[in-house]
Amino acid sequence: MRNSTLFFVLLLVINFSTKVTAQSFAGFSQVSIVLKADSSTKSVLVSNLVADRTGDQSPIIGTAAWLDSDRQLQCRSFLAFDYGMLPQVIKAEQIISAQLILNPLQVGNIEEAAYQPSKIAVRRVLQPWEGSLTNWLTQPSSTTENEAIKIIPQKKKDRTVKIDVTKIVRSMFEFGNNGFMISYKDSLAKAAFTSQWFASGKNENENIRPLLVINYEVPYQRNYDQKYTALPLTAQDRREMLQNYIRPEPIIETPPVVPVNTPVKEKENN
Repeated sequence: MRNSTLFFVLLLVINFSTKVTAQSFAGFSQVSIVLKADSSTKSVLVSNLVADRTGDQSPIIGTAAWLDSDRQLQCRSFLAFDYGMLPQVIKAEQIISAQLILNPLQVGNIEEAAYQPSKIAVRRVLQPWEGSLTNWLTQPSSTTENEAIKIIPQKKKDRTVKIDVTKIVRSMFEFGNNGFMISYKDSLAKAAFTSQWFASGKNENENIRPLLVINYEVPYQRNYDQKYTALPLTAQDRREMLQNYIRPEPIIETPPVVPVNTPVKEKENN
């Protein structure tokens, strides 16, 4: 890919602006919660090509790596969902699984023959950061512990990507949430250029913005005398609680007394 084209792409995404709305819970069912990114969700695209520029208004996130005159150039992204009160009501050990769901975008003109399988790494960010202040020079540190690796072959480069981030999310609930870092995993010894781009929460198409799906176990006791502790309650939870846990005192009804009508004898005529 020509360096001038990539530079133009970087300028486009770093200077892109969009309407700001509140992050919302897209929905939850039984023991699942879906966090849906939108334009208030923190995300930033950074690159050592323009190391002092922030990309917090970028409609895309992702990663890339390429060589330019023996100089190794990279792009990487940071993404953070707002967990709100969830870490206070869900313990890390209750989390069964967590999936980061990203939708791919094609940026620039990359020939099919030149496509190289992307091997991306998702890591837990260790330090607080603000999108408007984060660039390549000020990017927060991350840890390789429990990092999630995803290989995206050519035949699947246009499909939705689901990344298992269970261990990372558990650590976030236990040690604090500073979001994810998305970067290229391999060295450039295997390819001259590689990239994988996804829609960010600031993308105009709301249907392709990132999702984080957290599945967790709900602790509860089936003893009537103990408190039901499931949070949050879904419609099924409420029905189950009413059926199995709330047992009102029986009401004993006394059947009404029906008066007996005694027939009156007619007086005999003398």
